[in-house]
Amino acid sequence: MNNIFKTYIALAAIVVLLLSCKRQYTIEGDKVYYEYWNEGSGDNKKLLEGADGKTFVPLKFDCDCEFMFGKDKRHLFIDGVPIKNIDPNSFVFIGNYIFKDKDSAYFFGFYNNINSCVISGVDPNKIKLIQYPWAKADKILMHGYDTIILDDINDFIPINEDWGKTKSKVLNRNEILFGADAETFKVVNRYSGKDKNHTYEFGKIKE
Repeated sequence: MNNIFKTYIALAAIVVLLLSCKRQYTIEGDKVYYEYWNEGSGDNKKLLEGADGKTFVPLKFDCDCEFMFGKDKRHLFIDGVPIKNIDPNSFVFIGNYIFKDKDSAYFFGFYNNINSCVISGVDPNKIKLIQYPWAKADKILMHGYDTIILDDINDFIPINEDWGKTKSKVLNRNEILFGADAETFKVVNRYSGKDKNHTYEFGKIKE
């Protein structure tokens, strides 16, 4: 009985913890709020300035990301943050943390500022997924929201999330590792690798 009671208490604690971490949008009259919990401040309720409660709706996408999306007739919100210059009515999920609206594409897999996630210079309707976080559109290769133009982009294959190569080039994220031999190149770690001739670190030959 004692063990059963302990198990019950443990399960109850897990349920309480999960419920306390719940995030949601709530509408009160014509106002919209984002409710969330964190360890430092507990329960929080944030008014979304400028949000229209009459047209606001939560959004869900078939994405493994944990964002809370919402929109009104003029704005898109992610975790209660208004995202600038996005058309909420044409905003859709492509895959691998890439989204698009009628004008642009966006990558939300990693970032320093969630309002600086636009993939510049890319036609959002031509994006083809390769493997997270790689994608391409015409001759533009994308690593997250960073890009590089490759004439031999159709030869590109990812090695891992940070490295990739074509038949003649080695790339670390969106930068070409000049002088590297693509055929014999091996990854050492996130920032370094080696081929038959040299060891490379931070994009340069290590002396």
